[in-house]
Amino acid sequence: MSEQLGNEQRNLIVGFDLCDDFSQLSYYNYKTYEPESICIDLEESRYLIPTALGVKNYSKDWVFGEEAVSCGELGTGVLVNDLLIKLKTGENTEIFGTEFDPVTLMEKYLRKCLLLLKKKFPQNTILQIIITLKELDEKVVKGLYLALENLGIGKDRGYIQSHSHSYQYYALSQSNELWMNDIGMFDFDEKGLFYSQISINHRTRPYVVGIKEEDFSETLSYAMLEEYRNGENLEYIFGNIANRVLHKQIVSTIYATGTGFEGTWADNILKELCVGRRVFKGQNLYVKGACYAARELAGDSKLSEYLFLSKEMIKSDIFITGYYNGKIADVVLVKAGKPWYEINNNLDVILDDEQEIAVKLKSIISGEIKEHRISLTGLPERPSKCTRIRINIKFKDYNNAVITLEDKGFGGFYPSSGQIAENEIVVQ
Repeated sequence: MSEQLGNEQRNLIVGFDLCDDFSQLSYYNYKTYEPESICIDLEESRYLIPTALGVKNYSKDWVFGEEAVSCGELGTGVLVNDLLIKLKTGENTEIFGTEFDPVTLMEKYLRKCLLLLKKKFPQNTILQIIITLKELDEKVVKGLYLALENLGIGKDRGYIQSHSHSYQYYALSQSNELWMNDIGMFDFDEKGLFYSQISINHRTRPYVVGIKEEDFSETLSYAMLEEYRNGENLEYIFGNIANRVLHKQIVSTIYATGTGFEGTWADNILKELCVGRRVFKGQNLYVKGACYAARELAGDSKLSEYLFLSKEMIKSDIFITGYYNGKIADVVLVKAGKPWYEINNNLDVILDDEQEIAVKLKSIISGEIKEHRISLTGLPERPSKCTRIRINIKFKDYNNAVITLEDKGFGGFYPSSGQIAENEIVVQ
């Protein structure tokens, strides 16, 4: 992207990969139509930013990244790391006699990182940013949204998604020949080795992009990198895993990402996997995938015909049937493809002598419709069409919905009884 772009392209589309140990930044280049990573050291071609803050002993200046780590190592300041863990636990941190809550610390870290963009593009502002995380914890997501709001970035411009979702966007933003069939990915970081495989169902409309994941962290852990320094045992273990997951699978492309793949120990196996496939190794898949997804949210849609169903996404439309605008219609409570942790929807209905409400689930994958009937026993006796029920739906996780029915009465004629009924249903 050039600073000489017209006003219509002065806004930045940003991907941010936020991990426990390192983070990365990318922006969308309007000339190449691809994301580009922000390099923090041109001489050494370094893109990874340690996820850490620091406060210098004498000046009390806040620093981040490599400088923060140096403060801790050299004793010239206080090192503050585990920023995502602090968001998850709600743990405050005391620095030189002052307590800082985890949201404030994350806000300071994000601000420091985003200043790298400001230095490169001083005249540009952020149109859309997506932060991608390895795992979506509800407390972490909530804390990150608060930190973004404190930076002046609301939910209309800032979004949080999983690594799995970013992987889907990255894979389908490449040349079509790379995803004619399934797409596989090996991810090896401090939490161990994981495998993910994307499949596209072309028989549905929109096309459903699904993903299955396997955990091999107990078979190949990060600690083994140190234990087997010569790489021979690692190569053998990884080769067995790769052959197992790819057996009888039609996979066009394989990606290898994560700091565990640094060096050459896995290169022979990856070369073997190239037979009949394309294989890529690198560290910027998630950050660029987040940037591609941010481009979609910004309105420059390239993948509008595809519905991405990563593990945090709801896989069924949830609706009720009733009279709407003078005719029988289906009214949607939840649309498939939404992340479970963002759903908190309300719908008011007027009862017409009903003693139950039928909630229907339609699988976006199979098309199968299931019905759950929720009883309304115990309501005060009222004339027909004089009882208003508020239906609220939210999720405990991607698979379990909680539906709450609340008696709202009927205006000033029939006051609310205050009765509330809660029901849990499984969504698959």
